[in-house]
This record gives sequence, C-alpha cells and structure tokens, in this order.
Amino acid sequence: MKAFKKVAALLLVVALLATSLVSCGKKSIVDEIKKSGKLTVITEPGFAPFEYIDANGEIAGVDIEIAKKIAEKLGVEAEITAMDFDAIIPAIQAGKANLGAAGITATEERAKSVDFSVNYVDTGLYIIVPEGSAIAGAADIVEGTAVGVQLGTTSDMLVSDITSGISRYKTVADAVVALQSGKIEAVVADELPAKDAVANNTGLVLLEEPLSVEQYALAITKGNEELLEVINEVLGEMIESGEVDKLIQEHMELAAAVG
Repeated sequence: MKAFKKVAALLLVVALLATSLVSCGKKSIVDEIKKSGKLTVITEPGFAPFEYIDANGEIAGVDIEIAKKIAEKLGVEAEITAMDFDAIIPAIQAGKANLGAAGITATEERAKSVDFSVNYVDTGLYIIVPEGSAIAGAADIVEGTAVGVQLGTTSDMLVSDITSGISRYKTVADAVVALQSGKIEAVVADELPAKDAVANNTGLVLLEEPLSVEQYALAITKGNEELLEVINEVLGEMIESGEVDKLIQEHMELAAAVG
C-alpha cells in the first residue's frame, strides 16, 4: 500500500510538472507584440471613412485611429498594411497579422475562423442607384437585377442569395465606376462608404431603405484572449467617451475632401 501511495504521489508530481511546463512554454501574443515593438494591422483602404488614402498618400480612417489607440495601450507602434478585403479574414486566421481592422461585419460564419471584438459601429447595407432609376427599394432587387458589390463583403454574401446578376469588384469605388458606366443597375454597400460614394459622385442616389442591419468588429486570431481583453477595453473606453462617433464624423469630412 505504501509503495502504491509513493507511485501515485510521484505520478501526481510528474503531471503537475508537465502542466507547469506547458503553461510556461505557451507564448503570450501580447508579450510577443511588446517585444517586437509593433502591432501588425491589416486593412483595405477603399472603405471611407473607416479606411482610405488621405491627402498625404497615407492609410487613414476610423479603424486606423482605433488600431493606433490599441497599439498605444500596448506601448507599441501600429504597423498598417493594405490588402484585398477578401484576404483579410484568411490572413488573420493564419496568424499573418495581429489585427484585422477594415469595417468588418461580425457574422457567425466569420466567427468560425476568427475571434471578434465587441461591436463598435451599428450600420447597414444600402442601395446606390443612378438618378431616375426604376429601383426604388429593396423589393426591386430581384433575380436578374445587375448589382455590383465589393468582393468578399457581407454585401457580396447577401446579394448572392438574391440575384445571379451580381458583379464583384475589389472596392466600392470600382463598383460605383461600373454603375456610372451603365454596366450594372445598382451597387450595394455599407452605409457610410455608400454615403461617401454618393457625396463624391454626381448623378447617384442613396435609397433610404436598407437591405440589412449589421455591426462592425475587429478581428484577431482565435484563442488570443489576452489581446482581445486589451482591444475590448480600448473600444469600451472609446465608445463610452463618444470618441468613435467623433472619429466617424471627422473622417467623413476628411475623406470627402480627398474625393
């Protein structure tokens, strides 16, 4: 019996030691970020006012300001890199960047691949048409309607279920060019980028009725709870203080000035 107790005790010590070693060996993404001195952020700068190219040729916008606040909280710099929108979720899933900040709608499908922060913007998908268009609301988007969307967005997902006449573009701006040239009948895009497009292009109308209501969140690689806590803390402070709303207004004006 004593021998059995000694063996059991030894096994318990070994198990505890193994657990401790695994815990000690687990990398902290926050520690890695602080060690590197940078928070790597990926975005798609064709989505004003959340991300766009400013008058100095730099990537700017609401999401960029938020990313910089998060980096500041961590005591590092934000390193911003542009890529196509449809590549952002796969890149975050693969751990190629710390943060995806690109007006990303938090959906159940995307949440299978990445973790999302708290929502920081309530928005919706809206329809842009030329002046005098027969399309007067969501009910007029039917099978066969030629609609342009940004590739990989929730507009893409939603419109794909409505009409086979969908055309996909890298940016909302590209879709608007196609609309103006008569290649498509309408563009479906998120509310603020849609408003920006109408404000900067004559002869276009933004319909009042949204196709859907959505929320934006930041995306990170799954399992990085420590980083997610920091992100949510910063977002909570910015939402509570009204800073997010102020940034939206500020960058709508700045983006409009760039044109």
